[in-house]
Amino acid sequence: MNQAHFNKYRSFSSKDFAADDDFVRYVCNPNQEDITFWIEFLAYFPEKGQAVREANLLILALQPDLAKMRPVDVDTLWALLAKNHADIFVARDIGRKILSPDTKKVFWVSTFSLFLLLTGVLLANFFKKDEIYVYHTGFDQVASLLLPDSSEVKLNANSTIKVWSSGFLINKREISLEGEAHFKVKKKKSSGMYRKMLVHTNSGTVEVTGTIFNVYSRRNQTKVYLREGKVKLNNLPDLPVIIMHPGDYIQYDTRDKTISKNKVAPEMVDSWTFNKVVFEKTEFIEVLNHIKEIHGMEYILKDKSLKDKLFTGVLPADDLTLLLKALEETFDINIIKKDKTILITLK
Repeated sequence: MNQAHFNKYRSFSSKDFAADDDFVRYVCNPNQEDITFWIEFLAYFPEKGQAVREANLLILALQPDLAKMRPVDVDTLWALLAKNHADIFVARDIGRKILSPDTKKVFWVSTFSLFLLLTGVLLANFFKKDEIYVYHTGFDQVASLLLPDSSEVKLNANSTIKVWSSGFLINKREISLEGEAHFKVKKKKSSGMYRKMLVHTNSGTVEVTGTIFNVYSRRNQTKVYLREGKVKLNNLPDLPVIIMHPGDYIQYDTRDKTISKNKVAPEMVDSWTFNKVVFEKTEFIEVLNHIKEIHGMEYILKDKSLKDKLFTGVLPADDLTLLLKALEETFDINIIKKDKTILITLK
C-alpha cells in the first residue's frame, strides 16, 4: 500500500477513529486485511499510535456485550496499561517506644541481671501500649500494604486506614477506614495468638477472622463485598448483626437507613485492584462522584437531566482522559477539563 490509502485517517482523533465503521470492525472482528492495513498505517504515521490505542480501548470499553470482543488476551492488555502506584505516605504515632539495651553493657552484667533485663523486655512487649499506623493514598494512587499481623491490604485512591497494633498478650487487630480497601486477612492461628480483625467504617464494623473482602466507605455509603470466608457486620444503626457469605454484596446508606443485599461477580466490585473500573448501568451522577473521589476532579453539570442517565463500560482505572471521552461518546456531550474541575454541557 502507499501513503495515499491512509490519507483519510491523517487528521483523525481517537474519537474519530472510534466512530469509523471500518476501524470498529478491525477492533471487534478483524480479518487479515484489516490487520495489515492498520500495521502499515502506523508505520506511515507513528504519531497516531496514541490516538489509535485510545480509540481501541474506547470501543472495547463501550462494548455492551463482552462476548463480542475480539479474542485477544484482555488481561494482558490491562496489565500493560497498569502503572505502579506503590508510593504512599505513611505516618506513625507510637504510644510508647521500647529502647534496645546497650549490647556492650548487657554483655558484662551478671547472669541474674541479664535474666531480669530480658524478662522486663519480654513483659514490656507483651503489654506495650498501642502503636498506631496511618496509611494514606492520594488521588490516582493505589498502594499495596502488609499489616503488622501479615494481613494484606490494597488501598484504593484517596483512602486512609488507621491500624492499631499492640503486644502479644493483648493483641489487637483494629482498623478504621475512610475510602476503599481490599483485604486478605491472615487466618487466626491455632494457638489463638491472632484475634478477630475489626474494620470500622462510617456506619458500622466488619468483623473477620480470616477472609478476602472489599470495603467501600465514602460519604454516607458503606459497601462490603465478600469474596472468600465469612464476616459479620456489626453496629449498623437500627439493624441486627448480618452474617455474610461468599458472593454477598451489601450496601448500606447512613442517610436514609436503606440496606440491600445482592449476589454479584467479583469483577463488578474489586476490579480496581487489577487497574480496571467497571460501570454496569451506573447512573451518570455516580460516575461523576467516582471521578471526584478517585481523580480529585470537581464537576459542574449544566443539564440536570443527565443525572439519571445510565452508563456501561470497562476502562483502565487510571485513565481519566479515556473515561471522559467515553462519556462524551455515549451521551453526545462536551466535557471541558480546566484545572481541577470538569464542565459538562450538551452539544
